[in-house]
Amino acid sequence: MTGNTLSAQDEKSRIREAVSAALLASQPGSDGPIALPDPIFDHQLDHFITDFKGSPQATLRLVDLPEWQQAQRVFITPDNSTQLLREMAIRQGKEMIMTTYGIRRGSLLVQRAGVPEGQEEYASTLAGMEKFGQRLSSLEDLEKAGPLDLMVTGALAISRLHGGRAGKGAGWFDAEWGIWKSLQLVQADTPIIGIVHDVQVVSQAFALDPWDCHITIIVTPAEVIRLPALPQPAGVLWEKIVTPQQQAWLAAIPYMQELHARRFGKTLSST
Repeated sequence: MTGNTLSAQDEKSRIREAVSAALLASQPGSDGPIALPDPIFDHQLDHFITDFKGSPQATLRLVDLPEWQQAQRVFITPDNSTQLLREMAIRQGKEMIMTTYGIRRGSLLVQRAGVPEGQEEYASTLAGMEKFGQRLSSLEDLEKAGPLDLMVTGALAISRLHGGRAGKGAGWFDAEWGIWKSLQLVQADTPIIGIVHDVQVVSQAFALDPWDCHITIIVTPAEVIRLPALPQPAGVLWEKIVTPQQQAWLAAIPYMQELHARRFGKTLSST
């Protein structure tokens, strides 16, 4: 969620700048930077979570994890770096949930039975998810879909020490965790897996806001890093929503409006 702790936000900004520079630097003996361009945003890394060279190897490491193999229902973010994993989820018959842009139109549930043979790769794209996915527009839809066995997200940077994640700065994944946790569809020990390149794993434990999630397993092309279990946010932290900017940001998310109405008996004002 949009933060009001300047130290945490400033420190994350410095991390983003350093990691972005590493992702965009030309590598010796390579044909360009680690970060792969987006069809629309090219290499503007503040606009999207980039895919990266070596992501197929990281994806293969991830699907070898027992947490993945045992999972039946998974949440995967709509990041460039997670598309191959979304395809593998379909091929392996897992139920997969992904949020729409800005969580404005809820989520999509894709099941193996809803994807024709030969369409798995297309179904893993954002357009394909829209075509083959079942819309989960309300909290009731999420509850009917059921609990998640794990969550997977991309990131711009993840701390090796505490699993803190820096994304584009908007806070979408923390909001997603808050929604599912408020509905008790994830638990404090639900695995949260981050898939990134090795240069995106930073050694320092940068400052976090109260609503920031901790990644529990980092997967890169070279290794799997299991992190100590740390307390996760208990849901949407309504008491931390203290600025008009934060309130307007949450008010634009229909799930948040519903959660607020359930908790307080009224919708969330945007002013």
